[in-house]
Amino acid sequence: MQRRQQYLLFGLIAVVVLWQGARILDSTFLQPLRDKRTELVELEKTVGLKKKDLIELARQKKSLDKWKSRSLPPDPLKNAKARPDALNAQRLYQDWLHDLAQLSGFEDLEIRPERLMVSRDNVFVSVNVKIEAHAHYEQICHFLNRFYRADILHRVTAMRVQSRESDGDPLLQITIDAEGLAIVAAPQNRRLFPQTTLEEDLAEDATELIVESTDGFPEKPDFLIRIKNELLRVTAMSGTTWTVERAQDFTTASACPVGASIEQMRLNDEVPARSAQEIKQLLASNVFVKPAPPVQYKPRIAPLGEKTLTRGKPIEFSIVALGYDPAKGRPEYSLVAPALEGSKLDKSSGKFSWSPSKEQKAGKYTFKIDVKHPSATGGRLSESVTVVLREPNTPPKIATKPAPDVFIGRPWKFALEATDAESTKTKLTWKLGENPPPGMTIDGRTGEINWTPDESTEAGEKTVQVTVTDDGSPAQSASQPLNLNVQDDAAMFTYLTTIFSVDGKVLAKLYDRSQDKSTDLRVGTRFAVADIHGTVSQIDKKQIVFTDGEDVHRLQIGQSLRESSTDKPKPVVSETPADATQPANVTAVAQKPDLKVGSDE
Repeated sequence: MQRRQQYLLFGLIAVVVLWQGARILDSTFLQPLRDKRTELVELEKTVGLKKKDLIELARQKKSLDKWKSRSLPPDPLKNAKARPDALNAQRLYQDWLHDLAQLSGFEDLEIRPERLMVSRDNVFVSVNVKIEAHAHYEQICHFLNRFYRADILHRVTAMRVQSRESDGDPLLQITIDAEGLAIVAAPQNRRLFPQTTLEEDLAEDATELIVESTDGFPEKPDFLIRIKNELLRVTAMSGTTWTVERAQDFTTASACPVGASIEQMRLNDEVPARSAQEIKQLLASNVFVKPAPPVQYKPRIAPLGEKTLTRGKPIEFSIVALGYDPAKGRPEYSLVAPALEGSKLDKSSGKFSWSPSKEQKAGKYTFKIDVKHPSATGGRLSESVTVVLREPNTPPKIATKPAPDVFIGRPWKFALEATDAESTKTKLTWKLGENPPPGMTIDGRTGEINWTPDESTEAGEKTVQVTVTDDGSPAQSASQPLNLNVQDDAAMFTYLTTIFSVDGKVLAKLYDRSQDKSTDLRVGTRFAVADIHGTVSQIDKKQIVFTDGEDVHRLQIGQSLRESSTDKPKPVVSETPADATQPANVTAVAQKPDLKVGSDE
């Protein structure tokens, strides 16, 4: 083999050795290095992602802690596997929404709880409440502004607003579905926000108040509190004495009694407060009102007239401002000092009320009222109202006296009597109660009852209700039962049957057929049959004469008492029957053969 060929062979062998060696070197040493480098890159990516996860987890934990602080308080779990509940949270949230709606001026308010929904992983409970009310556009804006600024984990899930008018400032019908969250891990609490009470009465213009406790409230001032329907800002604190700014956030200052509840209106820092200009622009963009044509406003107060107040009952009525520009706000009402004790006027509604004391004398009182509004000349309207205070009208009193007996078929009358402290007798009105006896009437002016019971009337006790009414305002009435004794007319069945003499004494006999009863009469004898009350003044052969009051009656043998004739009294000498001197024998004159005549007396 030539040297050149040997070199080529050695070169080829060297190339083969180098090629195979490089593969062995790469697979043995270089490839593991590359694999480690790739693994290192992947690990670095994984570490980077884990760091991001840790950062996100910390951020989520921070958010969760913030949500817990804004969460509705959940109910405690009975055990670790128990299904979470939030009935207490729902009650607190419903009460808070009710107070917020009243604070915003909602009317015809109805709030009811809706369903509770628990998340799949039992992390939170969704609390739902439905609000139905009537409100003006401005009140809805204030409600939503306060709703979203409150430091509560909640939202409005649905809202429906209906308007049937498009002029002026219509009253809107609204339905709001509110949803709050109660996180199971949140702290349990009996209240949504810190609460305390007033230690002293708070006047309408007071700027300082004393609270019962400051537990749970901020240690530094500049926070909002709510007392009834007014928001106040605490500007300074000295123990339990707070200095406040009244009538915040478009609310109205009002007096509050000792013991009134105070609640912090805690706000969410992430929701910025609207400026006065922004709120004005919001209120001006009322989509429920069509643009009104230019109007020349002439504010005035609706006629008030004269009001009447009866002592013991407070008087209430409303002052109504008319013809003002609603775009410039609502009028503000006030009483001009000095006002009488017990009188007050609501600034926003114009509702006037007065409860006079017992020492206040009856008479006429004038109250002067001011109404402030920018569209009025000089920004103010004035009006006066007269209130007549009078003593309460007492009911009449019916005199208690027994009614005379009533006899069937005979005219009967009875005059009722009553007295009244405020009205004369001529101002009283009488009437019978329901279902009086047939034919019975009463004179509405005099109270005289007239009745002639017919033959179908049953004898016995009867009760008639009578009522008398005065002419007071309001009129007062008094009722009383009138007990009547209805009897048969015994005078129709009582006849003069016999006139006789016994031992020189002249007697007459009355016989009552209805009762089979006889009565002997002498001169001077007094008798009473039905409504006839007589005294025998004379006994003749065929008649007797008796007096009934000033009337003189003659009753013939065979006549009933009801058939007696009446004449003026005449002096008559009593005649003695011819045989009246016979002491042993009795002679009598009888009209009726079927009646026994004579007497063994």
